[in-house]
Amino acid sequence: MAQRNYLLFLILIFFSLFVQKAWAQAHSDSILIVIDAGHGGNDPGKPHSDLNLHHEKTLNLEIARKTGEQILKNIDKAKVLYTRTTDKYVSLADRVDFANAQKADLLLSIHCNSSPSAAVSGAEVHIHSPKLTASYKFANLIGSELQKTTGRRFRGVVDAKQRNRNLYMTQYGDMPSVLVEVGYMTNPTEEKYLNSDEGQTQIAQALSQACQKYIDLHLPKDEKKVQPIVYRVQIMATADLVSLEAKIFEKLEEKVDVFETSSNEKYRYKYLIGREYEPQRAEALAKKVEKLGFKGAFVVQIE
Repeated sequence: MAQRNYLLFLILIFFSLFVQKAWAQAHSDSILIVIDAGHGGNDPGKPHSDLNLHHEKTLNLEIARKTGEQILKNIDKAKVLYTRTTDKYVSLADRVDFANAQKADLLLSIHCNSSPSAAVSGAEVHIHSPKLTASYKFANLIGSELQKTTGRRFRGVVDAKQRNRNLYMTQYGDMPSVLVEVGYMTNPTEEKYLNSDEGQTQIAQALSQACQKYIDLHLPKDEKKVQPIVYRVQIMATADLVSLEAKIFEKLEEKVDVFETSSNEKYRYKYLIGREYEPQRAEALAKKVEKLGFKGAFVVQIE
């Protein structure tokens, strides 16, 4: 009896190890995509032009939901999480922090565009820098698929230098991150398309197909961590810790990070902003914050 029980015990142990190994293999190449529906709650984004149409926040949410459904339906081993699933306000920092905390492989932020001219139409894809090659390739795949699937114009990939400003969603994600402007609400024809189930479904299909093609390329999942050089701006250093909620930081548009150095240093707390991949952009940021009162701000190179 004892020998039989021992044999049964060994079989159970073997089976347990087999199941664990099979589960690990099944999930080792899974990919997590965080989908961000822009705006929400008391932030409607671009307002609708007609009571029968939707504000941007609602369009973003509908397209995000349909995109997630398409991804789960068509991409094996894909997982999807959303920064919001209801009409609520979520800060940009919370959206990016969520994606980073979940260790997402891709961050896809969905928006609708606007222009002073009603004639402007088409999709744009925004990234932080073309030096982030995975984001750049992902953005071009999205543009290509949107043009092919929806039959609408792709206006190109736009980076921070071309915009002359940063976008939080593309700058601070640790994974390849893009912000897609799927169409112009200020174009009457395109606004109706964005409000239609057909239009939203076509856009979702295009975004899902772009995700699949990106996955097939086996690009780095944490490209911003493997970049050889990052340029940041140190705005000040203090002996005692200053809260990041302090009034002194309110005028800054950039996220502030504080780092504690050796206790032997007189000014042991360093305050850094920005995350740039071209030194010229970091230098421009340093000059900008100097004008805001942070005298002596300077660029630091992080390798």
